[in-house]
Amino acid sequence: MAKLSVTGIVTIVSIFLYAIILTVLEILVVIFHTDFVQQYRLTRQGDGISQADLIYHSIFILSLAFQVLLCVDALWRKNSTQLIALVLFNILSLAYAGVQLYQHIILERDGTTGADFTPNDIYRFPTNDYTKRYFISRMRPLEYVIISIVAAFSIYLATLSYKLFKEFGWAIYETYSADVKIRDVYRSLSILQTLIKLDIFFIGSYAIQLIPSQTIGYNIYMTEITLTFTVGISMLLMAWYSVMKENKYILLCVINLLTLSVIYLIYRLFKININISPQYDPYEFTRRLLTFSLATTIGLIISTIFYSLKCFKNMTDGHYIFAAYGLPGQEQKSPPMQDKISFNPEYLGYDGYTAGSNNNSNISINIDDKKINIDDNDVLYDSKRASKRASKIAEVQNARLSRRISLD
Repeated sequence: MAKLSVTGIVTIVSIFLYAIILTVLEILVVIFHTDFVQQYRLTRQGDGISQADLIYHSIFILSLAFQVLLCVDALWRKNSTQLIALVLFNILSLAYAGVQLYQHIILERDGTTGADFTPNDIYRFPTNDYTKRYFISRMRPLEYVIISIVAAFSIYLATLSYKLFKEFGWAIYETYSADVKIRDVYRSLSILQTLIKLDIFFIGSYAIQLIPSQTIGYNIYMTEITLTFTVGISMLLMAWYSVMKENKYILLCVINLLTLSVIYLIYRLFKININISPQYDPYEFTRRLLTFSLATTIGLIISTIFYSLKCFKNMTDGHYIFAAYGLPGQEQKSPPMQDKISFNPEYLGYDGYTAGSNNNSNISINIDDKKINIDDNDVLYDSKRASKRASKIAEVQNARLSRRISLD
């Protein structure tokens, strides 16, 4: 991993603590949720709502782990775009936490409708109303604390990301030079990398939400759920490989597959929200979160297609960034210098000088009545070595680019 600055260390420690604290709070909510539903013999619909609610908690916990990975990867690769995505993802988590609170209200209000009240301990939970008040008084404060922490951390994370954004700017400039075109190509690649990671999470979370489909009564089969998850993740892993290896042919295949996936997701979005039967609506209590997940995923995939096309055009034009320059902040290694350097003595303005020989030439100068000896062999050697290193870096980049072009 790249050497982290103080801001980078603070960021990674903060995101770890944030994930741990919220995970503990979510686990407490899940424990109270499980104890609450155990006091009832739920109907099929109530059981489906309960299962969906537990899945939403699981997705939220997974999102915390995903944020940690996103942060670590952004710091490792010095990906400024990914830092911005991390802040936006955290804001989406805030919206998700709000919707999750609403789902709990649905469980407490409608999930127990028609259920038989069968308390495990009649003395502890004597009535239905008392049982609901007992568990609401314990779950609701935790949910409000979770929302407050996410909101406060979003502002804090945005501040840290802004500072890191400025730090990474120099590493990007140093690696990809001042060439505006080169930096624009790199920016498109980094945005595409970030979008692919977000796509993987949202497609996976959508597939997970469909798990209780048979219990709730969704018009969807387990085969379709499995295909949605496996094909979606495989397709995005292909996209990731095509970007890292800058393989335009695989990327072109991915663009076509992503286009087909958008058509499928739009179909599912319409299926959930249109032509609803007034007698039976299996999506009545889960429609909001499913619509949120589908709409977000569709928007991300459309953005992914746009930047995939942009990167494909750049590769077709012969712009290969990672192959020629490597990652931001990555040093280009050149072969070791030779011990002896030959050059034209006339360049120095006098004859009879041989660099690298055993007879060293010294220059003496007086500064503040102090005599200082400078070995001109060392000065010229350092200057020549810097020039030679720059030349070798250019050779390495050209060789990488030639190999990439020959593969295409």
